[in-house]
Formats: sequence, structure tokens, C-alpha cells
Amino acid sequence: MSNSQERLNTPELIEQVISSGLFSFDDETHFNWQGCEHCADGLGAEVYDLHGYRSLEDRELYEFQVCGDCINNQCYGGN
Repeated sequence: MSNSQERLNTPELIEQVISSGLFSFDDETHFNWQGCEHCADGLGAEVYDLHGYRSLEDRELYEFQVCGDCINNQCYGGN
């Protein structure tokens, strides 16, 4: 893992993966007691399994569990 990747926290990685457009997520949500890895409020939540890459040059596949609100806010802008 490169030094730049080691310094990034999970929410920053999720934002980079979503902003790259190189991601997909499952059609159905499932409940996870740990909740969303982006907003990390510590409460259980309905989350999507999101898979993607930070760039076309990046060969590392990232996998996260992210709630629908966070996906929508990253794709379409939030409040």
C-alpha cells in the first residue's frame, strides 16, 4: 500500500471511489450493526455493499458498506 493510501481514512476513500465513477453497489440493502462506514454514527443501519476503484490506474478494489443517504450525498450533493 502506498503512503498516500495509508494516510487516507475510510470516509475519504469512499468519497474518492464514488467521485471516480468507477463503482457499483448492490440493488438491495441489508442491516449491519456497525452501520455506514462513511457517516460512522455508530448505530446499526441499512447499508449497501459498495465496490470500486479510486482511478483507472488503481488496481486495488475497495469494498465498503455505505448507507443510501451517504451514496446520494456523494453522487448528487448533500445538505
